[in-house]
Amino acid sequence: SDLLVFGQRAGAHAARFAKENRAVQIDEARVEEAERRALQPFDDGLGSGADGGPFQVQQDLQKSMQGLVGIVRNEREMAHALEALAMFADRARRIRIGGNRAYNPAWHTALDLHNLLTVSEAIARSAVERKESRGAHFREDFPEKVAELGRVNIVISRGSSGEMRVRREPIPEMPAALKQIIEEMK
Repeated sequence: SDLLVFGQRAGAHAARFAKENRAVQIDEARVEEAERRALQPFDDGLGSGADGGPFQVQQDLQKSMQGLVGIVRNEREMAHALEALAMFADRARRIRIGGNRAYNPAWHTALDLHNLLTVSEAIARSAVERKESRGAHFREDFPEKVAELGRVNIVISRGSSGEMRVRREPIPEMPAALKQIIEEMK
């Protein structure tokens, strides 16, 4: 039922957006660049190479993140994770696969690695910035809550040269109706 309700809402909002906004021009150069990046793992058809291919990189990334940025976190391990992420990104760039585009799990995984690495870096950088423990975020080097950090969100964005930027943004005031519900549930 959730899929029907939210699918209907998403469709209605998409239709309204399409009616209220004019069509955009597609930048063919950006499309060609995206295609080039997507097909890059097929260059030379070298196969998985010395790094074990996309499945190995994905598995190594997962183990690293679970071990270094898992449930219990500390600055030293997260700094090590950020160094490891740079290594994984380099490995991901060098992946070469064989086969074709019809159904190729290795290609799909190679494409996924960019997003997995982006999310992993964002998680690690925001966790380093939040020097406290709160909810599911536990820092053994900062086991207490910090009131100031309870009033901000840690926001990650890309800078003009692609680097991740970390900033704090104030959390907007909670709507009175929601605040009342929370108080009633205490």
